[in-house]
Amino acid sequence: MLPSWEYAGAFWLFIEGLALLVADDWRWVTVHLAVMYAVAASLLTISWPLATSATLLVGGWMAASVLAVSQHVVGKEPERRQLSAAVFRFLAGLLVAPLAVSLMPALMSWLPPIHPAQLWGGVALIGLGLWHLGLRSGEPFHVTVSLLTVLAGFELIEAALENSLLLAGLLAGVVVALGLAGGYLILQTAEAEE
Repeated sequence: MLPSWEYAGAFWLFIEGLALLVADDWRWVTVHLAVMYAVAASLLTISWPLATSATLLVGGWMAASVLAVSQHVVGKEPERRQLSAAVFRFLAGLLVAPLAVSLMPALMSWLPPIHPAQLWGGVALIGLGLWHLGLRSGEPFHVTVSLLTVLAGFELIEAALENSLLLAGLLAGVVVALGLAGGYLILQTAEAEE
């Protein structure tokens, strides 16, 4: 028997988070961020109606587009990094999967009934976002992407706990504000370097 679409979505979220951690080109990072928000919004339909989960999708895509426009305006080409750095980030990101699996029993007992795929996807995104923040904290673009990843993981877990349209709108506003702040920091950093 094949696993249900929820588990496939949680695995796809892990793959997208891993791609965000490994990718160097801002164009690919933006694409992976948009796909991550689309998959996260589909997983949110487990707990929220489609219209409410679409707020996560729209907010995430707006933040990703603001970051992409900021990077395009700066016109900075991605630096070619050593292959060993990408391999290290990939292997470090793979450590999040067993960590998320080992945390599942404790989290399932602490939290009210929550779908395991939603919980695992949220924990995996939070872990990958924290790795991203620790390993790529020198650039405002990557700091913003890592914070957006952590926030998307939090939203997945929070969705099972509270089904509120107001809260969904507030979280979407926080995501957009974080994208705007990141875009501003990208532009200011580029201006200071000139």
